[in-house]
Amino acid sequence: MLLAGLRPKPFRGDVVAAGAVVLATLVWVVEVRFDAAWGDGVHVAYALAAWLFVVTMAALAPMEGDAPRAYQSVLYVASFALAAAWLVNLGSLLGSDGPTSSGTATWAFAALTAQALVFAIWRNSAACTLLGAVSAGVAVVAFFDWAVDVDSPATFRWILLGLVVVYALTAVAQRDRRPRHGVALVDAAGLAVAAIALTFALSGVFGGEDDGGPVAGVAWGWELLIVAAGFGLIAYSSVDRQPGPAYLGVANLVLFTVITSLGVSASGATLVGWPLALALMAAVLLAVGLRPTTPAPPPPDVDAPQPPPLPLR
Repeated sequence: MLLAGLRPKPFRGDVVAAGAVVLATLVWVVEVRFDAAWGDGVHVAYALAAWLFVVTMAALAPMEGDAPRAYQSVLYVASFALAAAWLVNLGSLLGSDGPTSSGTATWAFAALTAQALVFAIWRNSAACTLLGAVSAGVAVVAFFDWAVDVDSPATFRWILLGLVVVYALTAVAQRDRRPRHGVALVDAAGLAVAAIALTFALSGVFGGEDDGGPVAGVAWGWELLIVAAGFGLIAYSSVDRQPGPAYLGVANLVLFTVITSLGVSASGATLVGWPLALALMAAVLLAVGLRPTTPAPPPPDVDAPQPPPLPLR
């Protein structure tokens, strides 16, 4: 009877999902506001109770087709946010150095990956595929930082590049069989490339050193990766008519513009390099697209008489 009462009725699913979002927001507001006032055990208790409540509703919500309805996706995401809340506090309760420590981030994001992938596979949720892929990526980066004590941004970039390759190959494998999940993995690859670009952009903005020199000396290979990813994401979005990759493509192109312009003084500005390469690329593409064409020949039956009208019955 208790579980039956927690099963959302499909015609009230939107209201249930809205309530879950409000509950998740409440948990995080209390978490931040009472962070120092309450003990870690209290934070774990109420966040765990809220997570159990929402994840049970998400699991019991009846599937009405191959893909979950919008309210079900909202329940999955809300349960993910609540899981993050109690896992963070559980780490502090167990004596870790806090949610920012690499060891805590490794197992916490591994747990979040497991929850997301359960709903991605069991309930065919593309939103959970994206959450699981991103969480897995964070767990991998945190694991390397914890196990090897990485202290160079260059090492993180190579790890992120490996994740981009894994995401891209998995997206290709899923594109025909599970296209929505393929799009989610493409989004994850776009986010990983944006993370690489952010390491350069933030180093330049805050005046940090990168690999022994200022960020103005970014290797052209990294710049090529970022701009190619930006163009590729926009092209993928146009072909498959999916808006998400286009937004990430534009974000990567903005970051590309920033990192290729940092450290360039007014006296040192030149069109040699990326401006010239982009101008040549634009000229070639526009020339190919706008080249004159010869009209197609008329069809062979253009002069054939019209068929007689069908008799009325």
